[in-house]
Amino acid sequence: MMPAADNWRQPDRRFVVTGSARPRDIRDLMGRPFFPLGKTPRVIPIDYETRHAGVTVRALDGSGMATIWDADVLLWLAGQIVDALNHDLWVSRHVRFTPWRLFQDLGWATGVNEYRRLHGALGRLAATTVATSIRHGADWREKPFTWISGLRITRDEGVALTLADWLMEAACDRSRVLSVDPAYFRLGGGLERWLYRLARRHAGRQKDGWRFDLADLHARSGSLTRRRDFAAKIRAIALARKVPGYTFRVISGGKLGVLCAAPTSQSTGSVDNDVNPVVGPAAHNIVGPLADSSSDRWRKTAQPIVLKCEIGPVTYITYIITYIDGDSGLSDTFPIARSGYGKKAREAVADRLVGVP
Repeated sequence: MMPAADNWRQPDRRFVVTGSARPRDIRDLMGRPFFPLGKTPRVIPIDYETRHAGVTVRALDGSGMATIWDADVLLWLAGQIVDALNHDLWVSRHVRFTPWRLFQDLGWATGVNEYRRLHGALGRLAATTVATSIRHGADWREKPFTWISGLRITRDEGVALTLADWLMEAACDRSRVLSVDPAYFRLGGGLERWLYRLARRHAGRQKDGWRFDLADLHARSGSLTRRRDFAAKIRAIALARKVPGYTFRVISGGKLGVLCAAPTSQSTGSVDNDVNPVVGPAAHNIVGPLADSSSDRWRKTAQPIVLKCEIGPVTYITYIITYIDGDSGLSDTFPIARSGYGKKAREAVADRLVGVP
């Protein structure tokens, strides 16, 4: 029998989401410019390349590339996959879910605006092409992919889509995923979100934290903002102390300064998987472990997108996963993950009445 972590490679199966699960982030995506940081979809391509990592992102049409806000859908799906694997259940890159389930786990409302937001996010995820040298080798430019494909949205069955192999491989390798503080999804700025993901990956729960050269961070963010303005925004965020679980301060060093990130006890949810000080091939972009230094006292005062792409056919469903579907809601922590399935289990299609209008 194929192990649970590899069963997604069987193309005739579909993973049907029915229960709650904590969203998970993928380390390969954290701290590199896979997603624009603004809420307005960006059409200017992203090109980032160092000695050890390359990323290019393009928009297939005028709707723009998937943003860091749209990536919430991928984090949620990754959490569902990890939770299923933790329970030795079948998973597949062919996924079906009802919007209501995603709204519950991410703390969205359930009005028409949220459906439009989801429509726009899914459309951009399907229309964004990505090529990366991470896990793709020297010929990575010849292996572009879109975050999702085979997208279908109906009132009766909700959302059906297929995740990219590259993304699915990372989600099924639990050494490559990290849990996300629920407060992350309430952050109001794209740069704040990016800084949380950066600190989550590199600083983790290490009491000594980590530090980053601001000039390198500017390149790694993919931001179109001028470097000095970027550094000013980083300083403002550090002073505001809104990023959950971490404190930031800027000290002198390099051309623009050095950002120090350290974990705090102020977190609305537990995180897992400690991160080692030297983090893979991108370590050359990191200045090093946080050291005691005098702080920089510089201070600074603080539309819906319509899916137009053609929708391809959906793989026939041959397998339905069932779980206990308990009451859930978002408070300071995410709902408890699935605990099992049995007499009270029901098929995923039971929630079809809350599908996309």
